[in-house]
Amino acid sequence: MYLRKHDLLQMDDEWLKKLPAELLLEVSKRLLHDVKELQDRLNQNPSNSSRPPTSEAPWERSSEPVMGEDALAERDTTGVAEASVAPAKTANSADSTEETAPATEGLARSSARQASGKRAGRQPGSQGFGRTQKLTVTATCEHRPETCTACGLALAAEAPSQAYTAWDEIDLAPQVEGTIGLMFSVTRHSLLDVGCTCGHVSRALPWRAPADAQWEKVELGEWRLVGPGLAGLLVLLALRMHMSRPRIRELLMEVFDLTPSTGVIDETIREAGRASLPLEDALVADTVQAEQLNVDETSWPESGLLLWLWVLASAHTVLYFIGPRTREMLENALQDGFSGILISDGYKVYRAWKNRLRCWPHLMRKLRGLAESTDGRVSGVGQEMEGLMKTLMAAIYAARVDPPPEGLPVRYAAHIKRLHQLCEAHRMDDNPVLRSVVREFLYDWEVILRPVAEPHLPLSNNAAERALRHWVIARYISHGTRSADGSRAFALLASVIETCRLRDACAWRYLGTVIAAARKGLQLPSLPAIPAAA
Repeated sequence: MYLRKHDLLQMDDEWLKKLPAELLLEVSKRLLHDVKELQDRLNQNPSNSSRPPTSEAPWERSSEPVMGEDALAERDTTGVAEASVAPAKTANSADSTEETAPATEGLARSSARQASGKRAGRQPGSQGFGRTQKLTVTATCEHRPETCTACGLALAAEAPSQAYTAWDEIDLAPQVEGTIGLMFSVTRHSLLDVGCTCGHVSRALPWRAPADAQWEKVELGEWRLVGPGLAGLLVLLALRMHMSRPRIRELLMEVFDLTPSTGVIDETIREAGRASLPLEDALVADTVQAEQLNVDETSWPESGLLLWLWVLASAHTVLYFIGPRTREMLENALQDGFSGILISDGYKVYRAWKNRLRCWPHLMRKLRGLAESTDGRVSGVGQEMEGLMKTLMAAIYAARVDPPPEGLPVRYAAHIKRLHQLCEAHRMDDNPVLRSVVREFLYDWEVILRPVAEPHLPLSNNAAERALRHWVIARYISHGTRSADGSRAFALLASVIETCRLRDACAWRYLGTVIAAARKGLQLPSLPAIPAAA
């Protein structure tokens, strides 16, 4: 852009009339350049740029469903120009070679919060409210100390005992054969004082996890109102069903006549995240052993701090983590143990991995944007490059069924050579968009064209984009997370839920078993097994 608002404010009809012919021509050239650039920006949409589908107005959106790789190939072979794999990024998370400012520079606070200086939620020192609902106890459970804390002898089962305190736990009752739906139970857990022959009285204590700096405000232990099965269900409602804490409370009140506070619900979900922490190592181990790994990222706010939600998706495991958009984040997740193929978009961080594939639909959308440019020269280059790429794409799909004996690189050598000539010819082009696109091709030339020599390899990053899309919706609803604890819990629980879904396991029931074991300090159950059919 040549002219900015400051310049335009000085221009009017009278000013133009006073200009000599040669200056008027120069001004007209600059205005024409800016008009074309603005028109190209105005023409951007999800089919010819990295803009997300949600950036379109409702009346502008196509009723066609988002297509996968196979459907895209079918469309491309019929000559339809638009690529249909929708990105899961926001508009400010462009996927190519753009420089990204450090996350610490992305601080953004709402005007209301700046005015009050208060964090969202209940303020420290404000009036609290206790639970008023009276629960009917359906079962009892006594907790006895096993040994005398003074002499160390085992305490006899018939030794005199007395309850000194108790707590009630609401949980899902075991399913009765022949019934459907959920039933609840209320168990009263009594802690006993037990006398020993030495005269000492030992006291049973509920198990509590030791303090953890990473989970400073998240307690983990047995003394809980919400049982592990119900806790797993709350996690499902919050994360998978996108329900807010107040809406979950409303559902429990309306459907099950339960009245837990929103604070209890929030504590339970955070506790589930801490309980799932040991599963992170298992998720990472399964991830780095994958033959192919799809990776993507989308913006994620954490109490005004701009971070990024990353996803690493394999055939049967999904790993999420929240942090800065840096190479170190990805290296920490993979821990130098991944030797498979990394499938990504054009973000520069991914170039550190040599064994990599590029997402062709991302490239096709950029070429479509060039083809629709108002600059005739740029449009011509874009149309030719798009045609060459579509020819190669169709050839790759055809080779998966009937590979040519000489191989695709030999059969389509002329197409590949012409594509490279176009990129080299315009790498210093005056048009910044064309220059950026062809340089992106040249930077990743071998990576982009690798499927031509190995047509069995995937062409899209669909798996990672699908894995992010659900949580992008969650971001729009919740506006991200409020603390580091919340971000850590969110990423862990999302990873467990998506991994369970890929392995045909019930996520919330599995989380119930994880929480039950973690509250007692026991070893967690292993991740659900990969289905034998897979």
